[in-house]
Amino acid sequence: MNKLLIILIFGVVQISYGQRAFATSVGLSAGYTEDGYAALFNYNYHKGRSSYIHVGLFASLSKDKETVGYEIPYNIFNIQPGYYYKIIETQGFKPVSLFIGAGGMLGYEILNNGNNELPNGALINARSQFLYGGFAGLELDYAFSDNWSLVAKANEYYNINSDVGNWYPYFGVGLRYFLY
Repeated sequence: MNKLLIILIFGVVQISYGQRAFATSVGLSAGYTEDGYAALFNYNYHKGRSSYIHVGLFASLSKDKETVGYEIPYNIFNIQPGYYYKIIETQGFKPVSLFIGAGGMLGYEILNNGNNELPNGALINARSQFLYGGFAGLELDYAFSDNWSLVAKANEYYNINSDVGNWYPYFGVGLRYFLY
């Protein structure tokens, strides 16, 4: 019985120490992308108070408005692992932090809902395809409680093989919840 009690106490101490040293959070933001709207769901593993590892799921619904007479819809879905580092933090009761980050990106681009023909019979030379590339981003975080914060994000994606365009911005606002 004593051995079991010692093991149990040791386990609780280890778990509580781990929760103080590291944190996990989830977030959801929505905003504007080039020619449309998007949402970004992310999972963050905070290595400490000054940096975290980020994994995001991004979905964009857009329309190419540069085509004469037609708006061609396209959607971009990707997963984006990255790393963010805090560059500025205000001191006080409710801290505001600014993070800078970068990472890779792997996803899929759907053009004209998978249809290569326009309503007038013209054919689109581009095709739906897998994307790869990277991103760089800024994130402003305002902690308004122990578990919740308001987040403003600005990301710039570089899609190496996109038929719509290589550079793709995202500006969004959302909430982050710290799990522990």
